[in-house]
Amino acid sequence: MVQMMTAYTTEVDEVEDALNEILGQIDLGALKKNSVGIITCHFDFTEAGFLGELCKKLPFDVIGMTTMASSDRHGISMYALSLTVLTSDDVLFETVMSGPLNRDNYREQMETTYSDAVKKLPGKPSLIITFFPYLYDLSGALMHRAFDDVCGGVPFWGSLATNSDVSYEHCNVFRGGDVTVNGMVMILMHGPVDPEFIVVSIPTQNIRKDRGKITDSEGCMLKKIDGIPAWKYLENRGVAIMKDASITTPLMVYYEGSAVPVALAVYTVNDDGSLLCGGEMTTGASVAVGEITNEGILTTAEEGMTRLQECGKKNGALFLPCVTRYVMLVPDHDGELKLIDSRLENGKVMPFTAGYSGGEICPVRDESGVLQNRFHNFTFSVCAF
Repeated sequence: MVQMMTAYTTEVDEVEDALNEILGQIDLGALKKNSVGIITCHFDFTEAGFLGELCKKLPFDVIGMTTMASSDRHGISMYALSLTVLTSDDVLFETVMSGPLNRDNYREQMETTYSDAVKKLPGKPSLIITFFPYLYDLSGALMHRAFDDVCGGVPFWGSLATNSDVSYEHCNVFRGGDVTVNGMVMILMHGPVDPEFIVVSIPTQNIRKDRGKITDSEGCMLKKIDGIPAWKYLENRGVAIMKDASITTPLMVYYEGSAVPVALAVYTVNDDGSLLCGGEMTTGASVAVGEITNEGILTTAEEGMTRLQECGKKNGALFLPCVTRYVMLVPDHDGELKLIDSRLENGKVMPFTAGYSGGEICPVRDESGVLQNRFHNFTFSVCAF
């Protein structure tokens, strides 16, 4: 069994004040035999030496990432640091950071990093929490597919790092005081974790009923739908996707054997009409067009919270919804975080922490009930204990 506690600060300039605030919210005397920490924070905390000072005072390893905004029962802010502590008597935690990842070495780096960490456990992990870097030339979907193969399908949950302006700069992951822009970090858990994964993307009423079949694709490149260049197929349905413009139209992909669709973003429109997307575009899968609205974002957050409260988990919940949701919730960007806090009664129902993701990593169950690791965009993603 895993239990959870949280701490929070917005003080980045006065390190001692921030440390006192964090340590004043964590009861170190209540820790079980094994513990580990997870941090989401504004990038200022990774560049001010704060992480190293905090980790010196904590009796357990910590991993984390930068994010657009963080919250727990202590507050909500773009300029915050939130610390989650997972503690257990019967679950072991092992943390690790990879070397720099690039297009030439990412598979090899993942294999070495994972293998070295697994050797320190008495057996195969039951859950992995991981943060991937946000890289210009290496997509989250490619990293996800490689790591799923490397770990042999062990369920893993997490995110790509992001920051407060949705750019590639200042998107950091870290282990203790070691900060990197191009490595991955993870916690391997061994023992009776028994997590519940919840992922909700687009309300059913915001998904068009007509579906096309992917007839030509390569990895994340969507080339043709129903034999028509992908860009033209969407144009024929009144969906205007422009080059060099922000694209917020989600594509709902129904993978063969999957019980629910996966929402994926369109990143780039190519000259030949193909689309570079945020995840695997498997030939033979069907695809429909979705729509993101403020109402839809809050509706799916409500659905996710209802599913969380019905699943029976009470020891804690980690939330990493898509950063696009935060950006599009104008004028009340904090609306989703406020909803989480309200439904959990400011932490009285269960401890929680929330950040925002540059690409959601969350397993989903196929039609036979088996967990399959998936990479998502636009989703409300939860891991509950």
